[in-house]
Amino acid sequence: MKRDRRAEGERILRGAESTLRSTLLEILPEVVVSGEPVFTNSQFNPSALPTHLLSKQGEALFQSSTACVEMREALGLPIPGTIGQLFIEACVEAASSNEHRRGPRKLATSLLEQLTHVA
Repeated sequence: MKRDRRAEGERILRGAESTLRSTLLEILPEVVVSGEPVFTNSQFNPSALPTHLLSKQGEALFQSSTACVEMREALGLPIPGTIGQLFIEACVEAASSNEHRRGPRKLATSLLEQLTHVA
């Protein structure tokens, strides 16, 4: 029974990561052009913007990424380099106070490149 639950959890995780990947591959090329702040969300909001001003896509991507990372953690699977973790790392950079941090366009370009190397 325990094996069945784990297999079901891994199946759900694969589906969630596949959906996240597809969504990112659809959205990020637009971000490269528009510069929409999809890496700013309720958790990573350096300017303390009111919630209604945050990108709805960015918030949804953050929630999906967090869910994927939490599922991996619960299943005891590695997290570094996964799709969810890569998006969260981009959010961390976008919210950093480093004056040399990349903006949304460069973060989106980098994330798109990384997604081509993540299974």
